[in-house]
Amino acid sequence: MAISKGRNLLLKVGTGTSAELVAAMRSTKFSINGELVDATTKDSGGMRVLLGDAGVSKVTISANGLLSGNAQSVDFVNKTLNRSLNNYRLEFDNGDIIEGSFQITAFEASGDYNGEQTYSLTLESSGSMTVTSV
Repeated sequence: MAISKGRNLLLKVGTGTSAELVAAMRSTKFSINGELVDATTKDSGGMRVLLGDAGVSKVTISANGLLSGNAQSVDFVNKTLNRSLNNYRLEFDNGDIIEGSFQITAFEASGDYNGEQTYSLTLESSGSMTVTSV
């Protein structure tokens, strides 16, 4: 099995074939977390019991890159300030896709006196996600 290239883990704004690649991105990371519901009682014999199909699952995406001075960075600032929900798409090297509604919960920009300006984004999922496996 071939090893996937990190540069091919892509974050796009929108859905389907009209989704647009997030500009000047250098790294992308995501995590999927499922909250557990502890159903342990005195009858559990000292062992934890989890309630199946309960709790909340979420997808968190973080990305960072170079600020390129395009309209997309202003769009991210506005989406963060407005706390709007928008569609995003995470594409994997093998063609698999996770997409759904996300809110940008953090947008940061920075720049050193002798370096490039950079940005970082954090997105949190809202509602169900569509996972497509190729």
